[in-house]
Amino acid sequence: MKRFVVILQILLFSFPLFAQVDYLDPVRSVDKYPGELGEYYRNVFSLLHTGFQKKPYACFTVIPSFSPEYAMSVEKRNGRTCLISNTLSRTYWQADKKMVKVNNHSVVISPSLYQSLGLIFRLVTSQIQDMDGTAVGLDGTAYYVSSTDAQGHVMMGRKWMPQKEMLMGRLVLLCESAYLLSTGGNISEKTLAEEATALLKELQKRSKEQPNAHKRPIYMGIYTLGVQRSPNRKAVEKGPKFPRVTPERYVFEQVVYPKELLAKDIKGYVLCEFTIDKGGEILRPHILESTHPQFAEEVLRVVKQMPVWSPALAANQPLECNYILYAPFRVQDYKQRLLNGK
Repeated sequence: MKRFVVILQILLFSFPLFAQVDYLDPVRSVDKYPGELGEYYRNVFSLLHTGFQKKPYACFTVIPSFSPEYAMSVEKRNGRTCLISNTLSRTYWQADKKMVKVNNHSVVISPSLYQSLGLIFRLVTSQIQDMDGTAVGLDGTAYYVSSTDAQGHVMMGRKWMPQKEMLMGRLVLLCESAYLLSTGGNISEKTLAEEATALLKELQKRSKEQPNAHKRPIYMGIYTLGVQRSPNRKAVEKGPKFPRVTPERYVFEQVVYPKELLAKDIKGYVLCEFTIDKGGEILRPHILESTHPQFAEEVLRVVKQMPVWSPALAANQPLECNYILYAPFRVQDYKQRLLNGK
């Protein structure tokens, strides 16, 4: 039973399920996972990175649910640019640990491909999505991407089963191809280099056009945000309208960041649910999720003081409806708001 629970924990901690964003997801250090789960991550990453350089230039680590784990590193060895890969002989979680072996392969690549892969990895790991909530998946494959910034800090992000047409899906396909090349697979380095060049151009274009898109907080949890069905389960034909701005913007402009949390640079978020009655008044506001009680108290204060909405409609008649509001607390955003005099 204990083993089943830990397997479930691996799935819950590892795999986001719901609507995806086209950036890498944040991931905490393997050193911070507790108990048997932490032991698994520490051991499997240690095995997979056997012989890899400590400060990754471009490292790709793959954790499937039910097949052997593997990893690839882009490195310079003896003056040559190489792809180096490690593949476990069997799935680490399910196997007798003494029986798990590391199979190593490597191949020399061109300096231009080496540089392209390094630029891609550094770019995507510098743009990890600012995300709240805990999204879960059942089974599949988690892809970890790591690099090192100019100051020597290791940066790591993760993606679970990205859609192939997304940039992160293309990143995974590129990395899978590079891994295949490292193991002697039937793939052309020229084709790989062309794919890397094309992806790098797309990533650089997005960075130029949307330099701060990944910094905007989003919620990736089990709750659907915004307008919900009415309390009596009637469908909303026309949603309620908040005056002047969005309700999320109004809350952002009105909240006062708790002083002690601001001083400690503590960030977080709140999910608040309430009913908008037929007259547009707020009823029954309550907290669904909060990372800190002081954040929850502040959001409740602001929500209770909201101006009157234009109510939802069904058959052109006013209708009560529920609304779930997401309120992120970010220190830098709040300080910028104060500088702007809002």
